[in-house]
Amino acid sequence: MSEESWQLGNIWLGMGITFAVFALYYTVAVINNKKTETAEDLYLAGRSVGPVVNSLAAASTWMSVATFMGVVGLIQQLHLPFVYMWVQLILSVPLLVMLYGASLYRMEVFTSVHFVKRRYGRNSAFLAAGWMFLIMLMYMIGQFIGIAKVFEVLLGLPYTPSLIISAVVITGYITIGGMKGATYNDAIQMVIMMIALLVPLAAILKAMNVSGYWFPPLGYGDMTDTLLERIPTFFDLRFEARFYVALFVALTIGIIGLPQLAQRVLTSENIKSSRKVVPWFCFWVGLMFLGTYAMGFAGVYHFALIGQELSPEAADKTTLLLNLAYNPDWVSAFVIAGVLAAGVSTIAGLMIGVATVVGHDIVGVIKPELSQKKQLKFGYFALAGTGVVSLLVSLNPPAFLITSIFWAFGLCATAITPMVVLGVWSTRINPWGAFIGSALSGLLYILISPYVLEDLSVGNGLVSKLGFAQALISVPAGFIITILVSFLAERVLTEGGAKARSEAQEIVESMHGWATVTRDRYDSSTWLFVLCLLWLPILLWGLMPW
Repeated sequence: MSEESWQLGNIWLGMGITFAVFALYYTVAVINNKKTETAEDLYLAGRSVGPVVNSLAAASTWMSVATFMGVVGLIQQLHLPFVYMWVQLILSVPLLVMLYGASLYRMEVFTSVHFVKRRYGRNSAFLAAGWMFLIMLMYMIGQFIGIAKVFEVLLGLPYTPSLIISAVVITGYITIGGMKGATYNDAIQMVIMMIALLVPLAAILKAMNVSGYWFPPLGYGDMTDTLLERIPTFFDLRFEARFYVALFVALTIGIIGLPQLAQRVLTSENIKSSRKVVPWFCFWVGLMFLGTYAMGFAGVYHFALIGQELSPEAADKTTLLLNLAYNPDWVSAFVIAGVLAAGVSTIAGLMIGVATVVGHDIVGVIKPELSQKKQLKFGYFALAGTGVVSLLVSLNPPAFLITSIFWAFGLCATAITPMVVLGVWSTRINPWGAFIGSALSGLLYILISPYVLEDLSVGNGLVSKLGFAQALISVPAGFIITILVSFLAERVLTEGGAKARSEAQEIVESMHGWATVTRDRYDSSTWLFVLCLLWLPILLWGLMPW
């Protein structure tokens, strides 16, 4: 299979299918734009979405273009060890709902930054907003780059025109539809993704003479013996234990703090509905996860059989290359539509998250007297501006943006998740601990990343380049610093500490749904010290040479 054949043969067919699905997205966006009358409609879909639609939308946002491209490409390069990433990721939404989803819903906040403002004050909110911009920008740029690569295959255009076309089209429909439009579009995109991944994969496995082709997620066992003859090390866990622990620390804990998933919980009709999102979400994601690994396995098998080694850049296109090799053009065109759906759905959630932080959490704090109409105007400007900024940065992306999604997860786990989760469950965490813990641990994460101070980076080789290994140091540091500084401030700033603790008591008790305020439930320091002791050995382990 030569590189000359790595492009869709019938370009007009691909463009037709792509145009059709985007026409559908724009139609949904326009319909829901007419229903957007308040800031709550724009940012939280009026809190009116049912559990099945919300679970599809959450799964769609969670999947991203990495499902079809990046993950399959990394399975092509890393083989079995990379599957552990997805085991970590699928834990994120259940943990999100259990740890703070229902609590933030009761507070009627729009984002985790909004919660930080209510819980810790303006300074901590502005810090959290700054981290969120950086996190979401890194995450979003990775999606734009992936979609541009798809347009390269689809249209045969160079990277820059492909990027501009995709960014303009995507930004347009998301800006028009707001959260309600994005939610229903995300649900549609999830259905498209499942069909576009699993049905063509069944045809590929059938062409490979696999007996279990009829259920692709678990039907590729026939290929195992032949693959092991060519690649005996495929199932070896080649990395040390810290690699897999770092995956959990960076990815699972990181996604807990990401706004696009938290907002999916907050768009639910009620708390009961938000809890029902979890089992449906796990079902959709589990099905896609197993299908993704089957696709990656099939890709390794195919290129091992033909004796062709893919470069890292080409490995990202494994899903598309397999379909071009085994399926007719119209199937490959539909797969491309699925890839675009994956990238677009994640970008939609991220853009809504940025717009909410700008239009509601920042502008709303600086100018709380703004009318609903003006708040909506700022929100729409923020949506469009987010797309423009992402496009400009993606035109000539720095090298580290190859792993920008991992980097974003680790930074979120470090700088956002501790202040949010601890703030929900303890009245002892105060503004001083939250601000200093977030600022110091976030800066630590950036400084010891492989793309800033290479001599201080954690791990070596591929482990270092993936960009999340340093979370094994920075995340424990984030929790420990937040807790210890809070206790220190409470003792040193006696009067201010007592006032902050009293204010926190009312907020924490109310967000958990208690009618009366007591000091018995969330005021203990014991479990906070235990948490520090649990994080300490992980921190020391991460500091040891890899």
